[in-house]
Amino acid sequence: MEKIMKNNRFLKIFLIITLLVLLIHTSYSIANIGENEKAIDFSLKDLKGKNYKLSDFKGKVILLNFWATWCPPCRYEMPLLDKLYKEHKNKGFEIVAVSLDSNPKNVNDYLKNNPVSFTILSDREGKVGYTYQIVAIPTSFLIDKNFIIRKIYLGILSEKDIKKELEKWLKK
Repeated sequence: MEKIMKNNRFLKIFLIITLLVLLIHTSYSIANIGENEKAIDFSLKDLKGKNYKLSDFKGKVILLNFWATWCPPCRYEMPLLDKLYKEHKNKGFEIVAVSLDSNPKNVNDYLKNNPVSFTILSDREGKVGYTYQIVAIPTSFLIDKNFIIRKIYLGILSEKDIKKELEKWLKK
């Protein structure tokens, strides 16, 4: 009986350790998103159904922006993003804005009244937002020509700060 109890304790300890290892492995298998890390490629459709990959823009400096129509700071930021894009698009700059709206109709309605010149993609299921560990919006990632995340911006972009960083990475 004592031998069975010892084996049972060993089994419980083994199972607990196995569970902990699996939990740790799972948390590390979630993408490592941070400055100086490689951007994670993804594929999403725009509002007309055309498929895009983030890597389609590799070789350019990319501002990857996560936003939603129901987010007042995001709506406030859109004109700045459009201005920034128009000023720098001929220098190798691209903005990819990923809408986290669950209903693309809301995005279409918003863009009818507030048109922008850059690419808008729909992440209605939030999978890419989850991959990029978005916890607040707007959140933007400045990605260099080599597909490395150089700066992460939480909240509304400061025009002065983004222009300074953008100029720096466009020159490289």
